[in-house]
Amino acid sequence: MARHIYVHNPFCARKCPYCDFYSVTDPSFIGAFYKAAIKETLFIGSVIDDASGTNPVTDTDGKDTVYFGGGTPSLPDSDLICSLLNEICKSFDIASDAEITIEANPSSVTSEKLSDYRHAGFNRISLGVQSLDDNVLRTLQRLHDSKGAVEAIRKIGNAGFNNISADLITGVPGETLEGICKDIKTFHDLGIKHISTYSLMLEEGTPFYDRYSKTIEEYVPQETERAMYHGTRDYLQSLGYETYEISNSALPGYKSIHNSAYWNSCEYFSIGAGAHGFLGDMRYGHRDDVMAYIDEMNEITSDDYKAFLEGNKIGLKSLYSEEVLTKEDKMREVPFLRLRTTEGIILDEFFKVFGVKFEDVFGKAVKTNIENGLLERKERTLRLTRSGLDLANKVIEDFL
Repeated sequence: MARHIYVHNPFCARKCPYCDFYSVTDPSFIGAFYKAAIKETLFIGSVIDDASGTNPVTDTDGKDTVYFGGGTPSLPDSDLICSLLNEICKSFDIASDAEITIEANPSSVTSEKLSDYRHAGFNRISLGVQSLDDNVLRTLQRLHDSKGAVEAIRKIGNAGFNNISADLITGVPGETLEGICKDIKTFHDLGIKHISTYSLMLEEGTPFYDRYSKTIEEYVPQETERAMYHGTRDYLQSLGYETYEISNSALPGYKSIHNSAYWNSCEYFSIGAGAHGFLGDMRYGHRDDVMAYIDEMNEITSDDYKAFLEGNKIGLKSLYSEEVLTKEDKMREVPFLRLRTTEGIILDEFFKVFGVKFEDVFGKAVKTNIENGLLERKERTLRLTRSGLDLANKVIEDFL
């Protein structure tokens, strides 16, 4: 069975004003953090046969995946990143054909780092471009400009990476659909295989929330944001990108295997402060505290780690159990995750896993949303309609 590992690098050069992911800007802890992450990897490796392989609803295509996210994983010295990847590959016995991704920012990626990543085994780069419009980049307070982003893409290609993903944020004040499509065309022409388009979310506690939460409709009315969303999807499809999830599109053969594991309810291990994982019946996490993480990995033993993964309640500084899922919880998670995908809920797969028909459990929600034109029923699947995409959160809430 495929193994999936997520590593959270919690370090950034500067905090973006719209981002609520856990990150810190003090670089003095980077070395100690990566030593701790290697220790955690060794802990997991010592108990991995007892801790995994019990709960896929549907697996991906059978490939192992490793994903370094953040934060800004391209910020630390590449030797730290590559040493951790090397230990992960050994401890988890990662297959040679695994998808191994690292997120990078144009401002911190270099030809030397890319060469090191490639040599270590990374074969996919996810680049946080967000826009190729310098005015939009200034609004987002990014550290790069459009020229720097294009140069970074070319460096990545020159380093031998063929599987490149790029992020775009839509619905930013001052942005237009025409500008987004221009960015997408540039990506296409530069050989980008996967494009993630995220609608700007105003998250509480961020500077953008304080600035725009009461006035965002003046800048980007909802109908304008929705027109951007659908126009972006249509344009991506005209260029040959398949939109396979609400925010993700890829050329044939370049879907994100790692992210697909999340949407398929596969198990995954997590490493690092702020990282979250899913094993057996337990969703677990590491607290958003770099020092607590470093201290814990220096203090606990492999037996402590094993006890935690087995569900024993032991007082730890960083690791904690978020929830233990019942069968009913797992059934509810299927529409929560799978309705994000273009394929939707695979009905016979649901029956195979849970021994009950999906519509016998969620009949009322299915019937109501089909009648409202928000869901469509095919022979084997149930998925959102084009109108349903605009009300995805509301539809999903009906199943929770």
